[in-house]
Amino acid sequence: MPKIHSLNSVRNFRDFGSYPAIGGQELVSGKLFRAAHFNETDTDDRAFIANLNLGLVVDLRHAPERKRQPNTFPSVDDVQTLFMAEPGKAPEFAPHEMFLKEKLETADDARNYMIGSYTARPDNPAFQKIFGDTLRFMAKEGAPLVVHCTAGKDRTGTLVAIIQKILGVNDQDIMDDYMLTMEAVDIEMFLEPASKFMSERFDRVIKPDALRPMFGVEPAYLQAALQTMGDVDNYVENVLGIASETRDSIRSNYLS
Repeated sequence: MPKIHSLNSVRNFRDFGSYPAIGGQELVSGKLFRAAHFNETDTDDRAFIANLNLGLVVDLRHAPERKRQPNTFPSVDDVQTLFMAEPGKAPEFAPHEMFLKEKLETADDARNYMIGSYTARPDNPAFQKIFGDTLRFMAKEGAPLVVHCTAGKDRTGTLVAIIQKILGVNDQDIMDDYMLTMEAVDIEMFLEPASKFMSERFDRVIKPDALRPMFGVEPAYLQAALQTMGDVDNYVENVLGIASETRDSIRSNYLS
């Protein structure tokens, strides 16, 4: 199965399996997927998704994003969905939207925000909860799953890296998979229209060049999250609460 699936209406849809793993094994193909949101899913793409026999959808978006762009998945009763559980009343804007609304001026601002958000994510209780719940599902059910956020690169990339680490993928392959966003999505095509849309939405000038670091991925971003986690096995066990036996079950379910 190819790593990048060029769907009509869903961006950045990829299979993050098939990499070499521990003990001469390999991540299974056709069970581990990642993507951007599914708000505009057309008929053909709905049929494609239905044929994946998904058991789990991991939606890493904040509540304002889900409200504005709800997923339009096929109606399948036995597909479980995990959402970000955030305490209190949902704000009008997600954190990155607040940054765009109030603070973004230059590309350096954007890059610093991205590194800061990756650095903070592993310590965020809401992310820890959904990361842990995803891993527990993988151990118990072993079914195909898709991890997604809005663009399928940052929040998605962090959880995918954790999963690949547990499964014994080497650091270079993890980074290569993360960087595939730059092949799967034509970032440059979106900058001008996004600049216009966001400038109108937030009533301030947001230049395309200032958006570029937020629309793409850079190795330093994922490295910031991995540095916060430190030893991933230790992070997964002591922060996410995933015991070694559970990790063994994940490997049994997703390694060939």
